[in-house]
Order: sequence, then structure tokens, then C-alpha cells
Amino acid sequence: MGTMERYSKVGMQELDQRLSKIVEAARKKPVSVYRYGAPWVWIVSQDDWQGALKEVSSYIPPGHSLVLLRPQIDDLLDAHQGLLHDLNAEPGMLIPAQTVMHILLLQLLYSVPSEQQLYEQLNYNLLFRWFVGLGLNQKVWSFNVLSRDIATLLNEPRAVLLIQKIIGEVFCGALLQMPEFSLNFALLHTWLGRHSGAAHISN
Repeated sequence: MGTMERYSKVGMQELDQRLSKIVEAARKKPVSVYRYGAPWVWIVSQDDWQGALKEVSSYIPPGHSLVLLRPQIDDLLDAHQGLLHDLNAEPGMLIPAQTVMHILLLQLLYSVPSEQQLYEQLNYNLLFRWFVGLGLNQKVWSFNVLSRDIATLLNEPRAVLLIQKIIGEVFCGALLQMPEFSLNFALLHTWLGRHSGAAHISN
């Protein structure tokens, strides 16, 4: 076993013979117990275990505006499950449509200037990760997948109109009281401009 490994490995026989010492060692770094040559259980300290249990949501203040408005956003999305189902059925669509809607809302609300910067934010911004449903250690989709699925959604006029509906019903009346948002109306108008003939959303 190399000295630089982040955990120790022991077999069942060694575990039986040296339990107290192994448990003591596990206070410093996790120990992997092998049975029949394969990983079986881990022995970890209380601090390590509590750290492993922490999810993104534990880092997000419960009074944050995005947290408070999330139920209204999801209610509007839930009311248009037919549209989301159609988008999920698009060829090559890998990210759930509802997740892409959340991603685009973040881009609007925080005036993220490019998809590349949006992608970077999803990698390290805990608020963004929480809002789109990414776990603390969950890998973000590749940039190509993200960009393609965003394009698929923005090419659907009903999806862009639904984004406009969410902004209008959930955020517009509250933006003055929520200085953390910097809504990019110009970007929203650009998306809408692609579908100037679209006038309604059908579920």
C-alpha cells in the first residue's frame, strides 16, 4: 500500500485480529475492508461520515430568494408536463428538459454572458448546482451535451414562451426586492425573437 493513498485496505482475517487498532486508524483516514479479495465495507470516522452525508442543499441559505421562489417555478413547469415530455423525446436530448429550463433560468436571472461561463458556474457554484439538481460530487454533463440540449430547447417556441411565463409570473413582481438577481431581459427578448410568430403555450 502506497503511503500517499487516501485510505487503508485490510482483509477479514486481519480485521478479526487487529480490530481495535484498525478502528483507531480509521479515525485518521477511512479503511476499506476486503472480503474474498473484493471491497466489502468501509470503516470511517464520525467526522468523515458526516462530511460524506452533506449535500449541496445544506450549503444553501433557506431564506435565499431562489429557494423561496423554487416551488412557484416548479409548479409552472409541472403544469406543462406535456411540453417537457415532447422535449425529452427529441433525438439526442440527454439532459431532462426540466433541468435545462432551470439552467436557462439561471442564465437569465444572473446575466451569465455565455454558455461557456454558464457551464463553468455549474461546475463550482453550489447555488447553481442545487437549483438544477446536481449532487455535491456529481459530474456536470460535457459542454457539448449541455450546449446541444440548450439549443434543442431554445428551438422550441413553446419552451421559450414558458420561460417568459415563469419570469413574468414568478420574478417580475419581486425583482425590486431581490437585488441578488440581475435579470437579462435583452437575452430573453433575443430568444423570443427567434419565434416571433409563436403566441401561446399548449400543454
